Amino acid sequence: MPSHAFRIHGAGCGMADFLHGETDFSSPRLDAYRSRALGDGGLAMGKVTFQNDLVELAALRRAAGEAAGADWEAILADITGPDAPAPDFNVGGPALAALTLAAQILRRARVPVTFYGASGDDGDAARIRHLLAQTPLDMTCYRRKPGRTTAAHVFSDARAAVGGDRCFVHRQGDDFPLDDVFQGESFFQAVFNLYAGTALVPALHRALPGLLQKSRRRGALTIVGTVHDYAAEKSAPGRPWPLGGEGGEDAAAFPCIDLLVGDAEEIRGLAGSQAGIEACVDLLLARGLTTVVATNGADPVYYRSLGGIFGECRGHVAAHPALAALAADRRGNPGDTCGAGDNFLGGLAADLMDQLLADDFYPKGEPHIERELLEVMPLHLRRAIEFACVAGGLACLQSGGVRLEKASGEALGRIRQYLPKPIAAKRPW
Repeated sequence: MPSHAFRIHGAGCGMADFLHGETDFSSPRLDAYRSRALGDGGLAMGKVTFQNDLVELAALRRAAGEAAGADWEAILADITGPDAPAPDFNVGGPALAALTLAAQILRRARVPVTFYGASGDDGDAARIRHLLAQTPLDMTCYRRKPGRTTAAHVFSDARAAVGGDRCFVHRQGDDFPLDDVFQGESFFQAVFNLYAGTALVPALHRALPGLLQKSRRRGALTIVGTVHDYAAEKSAPGRPWPLGGEGGEDAAAFPCIDLLVGDAEEIRGLAGSQAGIEACVDLLLARGLTTVVATNGADPVYYRSLGGIFGECRGHVAAHPALAALAADRRGNPGDTCGAGDNFLGGLAADLMDQLLADDFYPKGEPHIERELLEVMPLHLRRAIEFACVAGGLACLQSGGVRLEKASGEALGRIRQYLPKPIAAKRPW
């Protein structure tokens, strides 16, 4: 049933992505730029490093006699190699890319999906807005302010299976104007408040515990999508990454999260342990979380819920075999994994919303769902993960995190091609 009252409001990292062609991460020309210790500013597959730190690392290694570029332009030329073509442009960020896909999937259900964030007023911001204007994402709360827009350079190497097959060099934009973005109460008037990639938005990350508590007080269901927290890894290598706040404030955030979604390395970083993923999830659940979903590249997704809106459940969900085979054939199906996690998160949120819309047990017309109802009739987490796995798998067949639809409903239709047909609403007898 279409519903304007049911909404998804999200905040977090949104940026310009510059997607470079296939990069040979094992090439000797990258020796001076590779990470050799946690948080040293070097490149590492599957991880984020900050552009300024990479330039500083290059200067140190150049002083030590290694061949390294003197500035970012020289470093970029060393990484990509001679005669590299100009990078492709796309919209990225765990929040912005995820919400864009959710808006595309939920377009026909007329569910508003709104991004609360900010960009600069530069050329990168103009390109982001031009691309997103071709999607159903609501950008009325996407503020424009003087300054530079956050961006990332993405380097992919399909041969680098260990630790992931791409790395990110992050160029931090100007800080997040928190008071401007969260004016009034509108953000919290939604069924789902999604916070994603906040570790790359310092002001928002510091405020995250308080925002999560407010979401809970106002009745919104909360989803948090993680990102590699390079700043935490740099400041305290080997210690658990704080989930926002300062001085242990994140302890109050964990009980206010209905669903935490992250990849295996991010879950280990938050747990402060290199143990198996199930053990790391247990460490996080002990801090007050009720539900965690941990992706692991092409390996099965692990999920566990102790109760709450998903009831008690645990298990593994494998990648869709047909999509895994297509993604493995890079020659026949060129693409990258840059937006796989973001699209997984967007697909997950969209399917959870679809469950609420499709079941008459949940009353429509109010901006929130009573938690007592969800405890009686929990949402189906495994179904949502299966849907999300297809969304993430399809993202591996495209370049970047956002794929424009040629027609309304195309994103949902592509996903449904790889899933069992929905059960008919009416019984045949």
